[in-house]
Amino acid sequence: MPDGSSESDLEARAQRHHYRSLTPEEYEGLNHFRADWADLAAEANNRFFILGSFAEGDVDRVNQLKDHINQETGDDAVAYRMDDFLPDTDLVLHPILKFKLIADDSHHILGVCEHDQGGALIEHGLLIESRSYIDKTHILKRTYPPEREKEQYSWMQAFGVFEIFEYYDQLYEWETVPEYEQQIEDLVEDLL
Repeated sequence: MPDGSSESDLEARAQRHHYRSLTPEEYEGLNHFRADWADLAAEANNRFFILGSFAEGDVDRVNQLKDHINQETGDDAVAYRMDDFLPDTDLVLHPILKFKLIADDSHHILGVCEHDQGGALIEHGLLIESRSYIDKTHILKRTYPPEREKEQYSWMQAFGVFEIFEYYDQLYEWETVPEYEQQIEDLVEDLL
């Protein structure tokens, strides 16, 4: 959690973000989450939370973005996905709670969006519910020919999420893998 953040601060934020009281198991998960955060992200001056589909093929671009930040930006930045926290335990935190705790303490949230499948709509809804999340989020949206665009994205994404991020100049469109690679390089350079 942020430098100097206390155990009680993390617990208070978890309670504020959660829809019910935390169970003893969730408190244990929160303690492991805190340890993972300290090991993975706490010391970095630029923390990047990477979102996107984990479906076959899609996850390659999510990992490419994460790897680019972790390998090309030096020790000053770290990128992580939600599944990097609590990976080797049977402990769990409610996914929305886990998402919000990570998003709260990330400097940048980068979303790779290629369709409306999986948890994309939930993630997008969470991102636009908070101005603080909007301010630090950048979306890398894959574009398609007009006839396919409507098949790939829900109306909520097209006329809600994408429109918001486009308004704030935080929507980056790409169609081909080379365009994607150039977009991530330019975006990460701009953010650092």
